[in-house]
Amino acid sequence: MHTKKRKGRVMLYRSHYVRKGADGNSHGYSKQEFVGSLPIDAQEIPADLLAKLSSDEIEYVENKVVVPARRAAEQSLRLADEARRALEDRERDPRWRLEEALRLLRDASRLVSEAGRGIDAAKVSALGAALETLAVAGKVRRDPLDAVVAAVASATAAVKGGHYGAAPAGNVRDTDVYKRWRSIGEAVDSGRDSLLKALQAKGWARVRG
Repeated sequence: MHTKKRKGRVMLYRSHYVRKGADGNSHGYSKQEFVGSLPIDAQEIPADLLAKLSSDEIEYVENKVVVPARRAAEQSLRLADEARRALEDRERDPRWRLEEALRLLRDASRLVSEAGRGIDAAKVSALGAALETLAVAGKVRRDPLDAVVAAVASATAAVKGGHYGAAPAGNVRDTDVYKRWRSIGEAVDSGRDSLLKALQAKGWARVRG
């Protein structure tokens, strides 16, 4: 038996060899007999076709058409299920929303700086409340040290993005920005109640010297 594909169907043929002289023929030749057809995505052999096939032919059609069709259907269902789960995960995931919100906030900040456009105070207040809620949620759910790292990364991005602009000429030690930076250093590293000292007291960091 052999097959031919045509317009979404698999055509089944049997081949018979007609010997020389069997039917008054001067030479031998191969004769094709059409048996039937089934859809290319058929996951079982139709009953009317099944009745025409031998056990060997049934096995042939199973391996040639039915098994591949079942595998393709299972793969399609698996991909659809994975896509559905990915969509559900995305709907539950706040991270991409935060990233998009941050991008929009940066765009808004740039436009305000460039065009001097006014902003609705009520919207700013609502935004502040939402950010506060996110900040509290982040502190509760995250490891405290992760929160420190995230805060430093956020501050670094803000400075690079021009939040403070360029430092003025002259002595920057008198500026609020520099004083805040010194306060951060004391809180993290050099102060009496610094994070480093707390870690050292619990044995998580070595005492210098």
